[in-house]
Amino acid sequence: MVYGFSNKGRKGANEMKKHWFSLLLLIFTIIVTCISYPYLPQQIAVHWNYRGIPDSFSHKSFGAFVIPVIMLVLYLVSLKLPKIDPKKKNYERFQGTYFRIINGILLFLFLIQLMQIISGLGKANPKYIIPELIGLLFIYIGNLSPKFKPNYFIGIRTPWTLANDVVWKKTHRLGGKIFVILGLLLLLVPVLPVAIQAYFTVIVILICLASIVFSSYYFSIKL
Repeated sequence: MVYGFSNKGRKGANEMKKHWFSLLLLIFTIIVTCISYPYLPQQIAVHWNYRGIPDSFSHKSFGAFVIPVIMLVLYLVSLKLPKIDPKKKNYERFQGTYFRIINGILLFLFLIQLMQIISGLGKANPKYIIPELIGLLFIYIGNLSPKFKPNYFIGIRTPWTLANDVVWKKTHRLGGKIFVILGLLLLLVPVLPVAIQAYFTVIVILICLASIVFSSYYFSIKL
């Protein structure tokens, strides 16, 4: 009985290690939002154009809590995905990486929420912040991509990567490098002339994504 209890205790401790950061981030996001809520204007920006000018507004009772709700839904969905994926056994092979990806995305959303609050208080312009955050997210994901194992929800999922484990592995190794390059390029956006920022962003993203898709097809026909 003691042995069984010990195993359950270890299992529970391991589960907490996987989830403590996500839960702490969710709680902290809610606390920060609630504390700042009384100081926000009645109408807050929820979208900005490429010049950093707000072009869509919402009442703060809705707009201030959209991202926290998205974070909560993402966290709950992330718990379910490994259980419903047809390749569920593969999650055991990259479990640590899987939760690091989820934590990274949650951290990204928290920083976006923080930016929205600070912007609502008139203290920052998101056009200098959002490209940097997106660039850092791509760099983070790119560094973890080679560790992804075949699954239907996380990673580069093309017909060719899902059909062959070798193609999956090669595509994620190359794709990870492409994501890092894309992230570094996006870090340059705030220092570019405003007139070309949107074009530059769209072009580099399309080129990088097309390169990844083509590489997965190339690796497939070269087997």
